[in-house]
Amino acid sequence: MSSTPPRLVYSLLPRPLFPILGIAGYTFVAASDPRPVGRGVALVGVVCAIIFTLRAIQVASTRVTEAGISQLTWSGRLHLSWADVTGIKRNPFTLSAQGRRMVVPVEAFENTAAVIEYIESRLPSTLEQ
Repeated sequence: MSSTPPRLVYSLLPRPLFPILGIAGYTFVAASDPRPVGRGVALVGVVCAIIFTLRAIQVASTRVTEAGISQLTWSGRLHLSWADVTGIKRNPFTLSAQGRRMVVPVEAFENTAAVIEYIESRLPSTLEQ
């Protein structure tokens, strides 16, 4: 019976840094060793999942009403009334007002052209294009 744990368990256990760096008589980790790559891929996957989730929350929280538009941000819910909007940018569709900026995910709505038309019809006639 072998004294080394199974490969899956061993890949989950922390290893000392010295064998990876080739210090103190250890050799470099072989290129065929999947453990360092596996951890990096897992980390990248977790980061991508977090970014995707945060973007999905932001898109799902966007509300367009008669009074204005609101969206969930890191600092709370951002509300822009139609009268306060001072600038509009087309790509990406961005509204700005008094130092605040909101990227509107128009592509997430069922009819993108109708949403853009609705928003533009509610905006003041004097805007920075």
